Amino acid sequence: MIWTFWVGILASLLGYASVVDAVLYQDPDTGLTFSQNFGLYKADGRGITFRVAIPGDVTPYTPYDAVVQIVVPNDVGWGGLAWNGGMTRNPLLIFWRGSNNAPILSSRWANGHSTPQAYNGATYTLYKTGTKSNSTHWQFTALCQGCTSWAADGGAVRYLSARGGNRLAFAYSPARPASNPTASIQVHEVHGYWSHDFAQANNNNWDEAISKLQK
Repeated sequence: MIWTFWVGILASLLGYASVVDAVLYQDPDTGLTFSQNFGLYKADGRGITFRVAIPGDVTPYTPYDAVVQIVVPNDVGWGGLAWNGGMTRNPLLIFWRGSNNAPILSSRWANGHSTPQAYNGATYTLYKTGTKSNSTHWQFTALCQGCTSWAADGGAVRYLSARGGNRLAFAYSPARPASNPTASIQVHEVHGYWSHDFAQANNNNWDEAISKLQK
């Protein structure tokens, strides 16, 4: 506890975040098994929970769909998930709540350290199942197509491993963008990265579970 506390303080001072190791999460709403990590962005323990679920029959070096479920404290203006552990040259998911408090999911890409632009290589389908809110947090669940593979520098295709760890990253800002998926975003205050265990995220009942989710 003491170690976690001081790591959190140091992370806040430096603009880097502490991320808790992956755990297995069985979601009662969707019926999916997720691999879960917690990204700390405040020294008082506030953080964003990131969950990933994938099919159990993925062939190596092939693209596959993924379900992402993220639990967000209400004080977050916008948050981000980078599928290759950094800001540049990989699919980015930027998320925030619009003026009606409905989740806004924005697929982005950045070639450099500048404002990420709209990216049509990855698409997100928001599910009603697993999307909810209360007085302290809001949560969304979405299917991502195009997040587990993309063209890297030189044209080579990059694939996320379905049987091991993949480096992911997140960002946090207290400033909420406008209610438009292509809205400009302010520079993040905190970012962090971790190795997300995709082996824990395998679901052998994938097709059955996905077919039951409400859009």
